[in-house]
Amino acid sequence: MSKKPTRAQQRAQAVADRQRAAEASARVRRNRSILWGGLAVVVVIAIVVAVVASGGGNNAKATSFETAAVKVTGTPLPGYDQNASPDPAVGETPPTLQGKSVFDGKTVTIAPNGKPQAIAFVAHWCPHCQAEVPRLVALAKQGVFDGVDVTAVATATNSQYPNYPPSAWLKSVEWPFPVMADSATGTAARAYGLNAYPFFVLIDANGKVAARGSGEIPPDQVKADIDALKKGEPVPLASSNKSTSAG
Repeated sequence: MSKKPTRAQQRAQAVADRQRAAEASARVRRNRSILWGGLAVVVVIAIVVAVVASGGGNNAKATSFETAAVKVTGTPLPGYDQNASPDPAVGETPPTLQGKSVFDGKTVTIAPNGKPQAIAFVAHWCPHCQAEVPRLVALAKQGVFDGVDVTAVATATNSQYPNYPPSAWLKSVEWPFPVMADSATGTAARAYGLNAYPFFVLIDANGKVAARGSGEIPPDQVKADIDALKKGEPVPLASSNKSTSAG
């Protein structure tokens, strides 16, 4: 028959039980700290990867030409309204734009030159621009724009907004065409009637506006638009709701 523990033994056992419970609780807290610490590291890595993938991020080095003065010669186009049909700008001569490249400050000019042209106005912080530009790059690699002078205008640039600077973003996605820096007040965008981002203006070989549109344009539609532009036929460019308002 076993002996009943003395009061001293009972107190010692209780102390030992409490100590074991405290040690177990401490181990749980340590494991939780390790778990949350690991999750924090994963989140940080994901953010870094996203910034690198976007090509910009506010830590990317900006050039001295992310915004620059733009000279406008000629009559500005009316503001674009996707609900207006026909677009009053179609058939009009667009104004000449003279500015600087976002990459190196060299002169970039947009003006009728006897060739069909496509001008894409993009904003570095606009998610629809970030989605559309890589598609245009892919089409360029397929030769879709062969025979067409393509120029981008980096507009609405703001160093406090995401994916800045535009020069780093466009370089990272391998944009193959010239890029004009718009002024801080959007001189070029206003001259062509921009209402949303991205914004497109197609000019035919006769130097007349063939079509304007805004928003993300499906690749097949872009191909059809450019093919019609090359042939001198009416361009079926249509806007989409996948855009960021300039208002």
